[in-house]
Amino acid sequence: MSTLSSIRESFRPVPLRYRIGGGIIIVVLVVLSWHFTHLTTSTATIPPVITHVTLASVSSLSNQSGRLQVTGTITSLSQATVLAESSGEIISLSRALGDHVSAGAVIASFENSSQQAALLQAQGAYEAAQVALGNASGNTAQNSSVTSSQASQNAQNSGASALATLESTYTTLDDAVHTKTDTLFTNPRANNPTLIGLTIPNGQIVVTLQNERLALESVIQDAQSITANDSISNIDTNIAAMTADVQIVQTYLNNMVTMINQAVPNQVVSASAIAGYQSVITAARSEVVGSMSALAGAKAAYDAAAAGATTAANSASGGTSASIAGAQANVKSALGALDAARAALEKTITRSPISGTIVSLPITQGDYVSAFSPVAVVSNPNALEVDAYVTSDDAKTLAIGGKAMIDGTNSSPTPGTIVFIAPALDPTTGKIEVKIGITGSQSALTDGSVVTVALARSTNTSTVLSTGTTTPITIPISAAKITPTGPVVFTVSSSTLVANPVVFGAISGAQVAIVSGITPETDIVTDARGLSDGETVVVDPSN
Repeated sequence: MSTLSSIRESFRPVPLRYRIGGGIIIVVLVVLSWHFTHLTTSTATIPPVITHVTLASVSSLSNQSGRLQVTGTITSLSQATVLAESSGEIISLSRALGDHVSAGAVIASFENSSQQAALLQAQGAYEAAQVALGNASGNTAQNSSVTSSQASQNAQNSGASALATLESTYTTLDDAVHTKTDTLFTNPRANNPTLIGLTIPNGQIVVTLQNERLALESVIQDAQSITANDSISNIDTNIAAMTADVQIVQTYLNNMVTMINQAVPNQVVSASAIAGYQSVITAARSEVVGSMSALAGAKAAYDAAAAGATTAANSASGGTSASIAGAQANVKSALGALDAARAALEKTITRSPISGTIVSLPITQGDYVSAFSPVAVVSNPNALEVDAYVTSDDAKTLAIGGKAMIDGTNSSPTPGTIVFIAPALDPTTGKIEVKIGITGSQSALTDGSVVTVALARSTNTSTVLSTGTTTPITIPISAAKITPTGPVVFTVSSSTLVANPVVFGAISGAQVAIVSGITPETDIVTDARGLSDGETVVVDPSN
């Protein structure tokens, strides 16, 4: 019974939880066995990764660097900067920025009432001189003692008017200096006139004005002595002396206007005070300029009247050859004065010297412009070139006649040719100026715009390091790799990369100059990015 019981006990069913656990263990073992078997098979079938490279000689890579990328400015071959020939207020602008103008066209006009008056007086004097010449040369009824007496009286009246002009001019100078401008000085009549606390960016003009004010006291005293000793007998001499004094005061006032226009408000002098000074000084300058014109007119009128009186007196007594010659000389003198008056008026009118387009107009109506200041720039847009600057080393690789591509980054660059390479450094930029003539269509180019230019290097300037020349060879930057110990280029030996240390020179665009480390005959890897020394590679044939 015991044996039978034991047999029955051995065939007792296994509990369900044990059967499920055992099944899970068997499944896991099967999956792991399949995974390791598959992993081993896959690993064995993956081929190793091999890097492919391309080799090229250093000389060929240097020759490929023929295009030098620079930045240039489009300029006009026919361009004129128009300068003001006189100083004054702009009263009219006949043209606007961008307008096309013909040669001789009026661009702007200065305030010129005094010049117009002087021209009118000169015309009258010239006509009077012509009449006097006719009287001296003929035997008309006008050549009588009555006409001579009238001409003499006219000369006396003109002389008196000239004396009054001298008196008025002194009064104008005294008022302009002592009344109107001395308010800007402390101790204006002493030996150290000092401008009040204005903030002026240009310190030199302050020194100039203080020196001029110191000298003006003797000028005003001279003008006063002229009026104290004036008479008809010395009118010409006194007018010449007074004119010289007026010119000195006018220069002083011009500098004063320039200075006050630069003044910056501060805690001592407010903006409204500066505006007041501007108004007063501008008015003083206008009065002085007007007195200069009045003096010229008074002298011309007196000279004409005196010449007429002399001629009439000679004519009344029969007219001599000397009187006729004198009348002829007076006509020439009057004509010269007339031409001078016309020239003075013309200087107040700004005209374009060439036909073209106004590309710069830095003035507006109402501005006060000093003599020789830029008024406009006129350019001919149909005759353009490119101005660029390169280093002295780069200039050695260029040659006149070399090709150029303007805006080389665009899809349709404009072709050009190098037409000029400066022989020396530009003192302003410290570089060599290069001019590029435009051989293609200029329709896509605009005067004054900044463009990118690709300049072809001259093939006969390719440098070989072994010759000892100073200009280094160049390679693309991508052919070199920067490592912690310095830049290297790669050569290939038995399918293995070999790192060759090099010394960099100047970098120009995508090219870098190599000072040492390789020769032009060295074959190097054209793209060193991602490569390492000792790596196994396959060399592909070059294109």
